[in-house]
Amino acid sequence: MVYLDNAATTYPKPASVIAAMSRALVNYGANPGRAGHRLSMETAQAVFNSRLKCAEFFGAEPENVIFTLNCTHALNLAIKGIISPKAHLIISDIEHNAVLRPVHAVSKDAGISYSAARTTPDETETVKNFERLINSRTKAIVMTAASNVTGRILPFKRIAELCRSRNICLIIDAAQAAGVL
Repeated sequence: MVYLDNAATTYPKPASVIAAMSRALVNYGANPGRAGHRLSMETAQAVFNSRLKCAEFFGAEPENVIFTLNCTHALNLAIKGIISPKAHLIISDIEHNAVLRPVHAVSKDAGISYSAARTTPDETETVKNFERLINSRTKAIVMTAASNVTGRILPFKRIAELCRSRNICLIIDAAQAAGVL
């Protein structure tokens, strides 16, 4: 079997992942942060060590690393957490359903608006297309880092700079890119 979506789902699992999951199932059977006994404390330390490794990998602070069920769940939390009445979001024209569905849902239910920026092979043009859609109500740009359909990598670093300069939140779907880029 050739499975082309393994960046998001990690299938088939590498042997090192299977070994780590097996160790966790055997060694960390208590809820972290819920008790003071040895097993709970060891589990909490293992979770914290994972948070440190993720923070180092992504260039973040450990306290800003949050574990969720999966990327879709994280995107839903971020999108629904950023909106306010009459807010405006910008997405790319190549978004995955993990972004399209929650953005469309909040546009119907919460009365927000959204625009889709046209992406092209020309990074400068793509950034300008996002920039043209920014207005006074824009709360966030929500975009994929890399498409699992086309393989296109968007200029997310340049769009991050744009967001920083305009004080706009950036939400990146990096499910397909985190382990590759």
